[in-house]
Amino acid sequence: MMPILELERIGFKYGEKRVLQDVTLTVEKGEFFGILGPNGSGKSTLLNLIDGIRLPCEGEIRLKGIAPGTMKRMELARLVAVVPQGASWVFPLTVEEVVLMGRTPHLSRFAFESEKDLAVARSAMEATEILLLAARLMETLSGGERQRVLIARALAQEPEVILLDEPTSSLDIAHQIRTFDLIRSLSRSAGLTVVSVTHDMNLAALYCDRIALLQEGRLHCLGRPGEVITESHIREIYGVSVVVDHHPLTGLPRVSLLGSHSPSQGSRWESGAAPQL
Repeated sequence: MMPILELERIGFKYGEKRVLQDVTLTVEKGEFFGILGPNGSGKSTLLNLIDGIRLPCEGEIRLKGIAPGTMKRMELARLVAVVPQGASWVFPLTVEEVVLMGRTPHLSRFAFESEKDLAVARSAMEATEILLLAARLMETLSGGERQRVLIARALAQEPEVILLDEPTSSLDIAHQIRTFDLIRSLSRSAGLTVVSVTHDMNLAALYCDRIALLQEGRLHCLGRPGEVITESHIREIYGVSVVVDHHPLTGLPRVSLLGSHSPSQGSRWESGAAPQL
């Protein structure tokens, strides 16, 4: 069976600055795929290329065998939904109005939302626990509440692929778990394919089927969580020492930070050097 997403030798530059080089990977239908890497490693740019917002300078991307850049935006929007890191709102919109935007790719020109569209939006709001906020203006919400609205909008789109760019960065720990539980359950039950950029290695280990680790725009390694999230890889890519052991219940890799007063490190400030903030 053909993978739902294929990236072949992808390269991209902003002007003369190269951001991605020779990235090759595939994602299967229904897979929860994670992308890890330091700031500036090209993670968000990779999502923009998959969504067709930008075109690769080299290589080829295929969604269900078709290059995203050759598809009409409405056609692509029925296939792919994006949850960005944040969004600003020029007009005073309610939560319900924003979630209903996810139904736009399914509407004919100048058509109003049907009962089905309203039901899909309501279901998405219930799933993300924002139904009670439906009448609230977006500008009155907290950062975490806004993020859940964006996730609900993407779910209302009923896509086959959902791209998540740091989806839990402004969520408390309870909503981080609920959000990833919800998205993983959809990948299992409805065949939703998930590609998620995250800095949280423990969440990635817990939820992702496979992980790509980027370094300076190149694919450093690709594999299952236990193959990617290792002490040596983290030291090579991030330049820090951590302890990676196995979670006592799941057996999955678990990353523990080593602070400045850990037994193996001692204090970095004992010499009198102040921390650089």
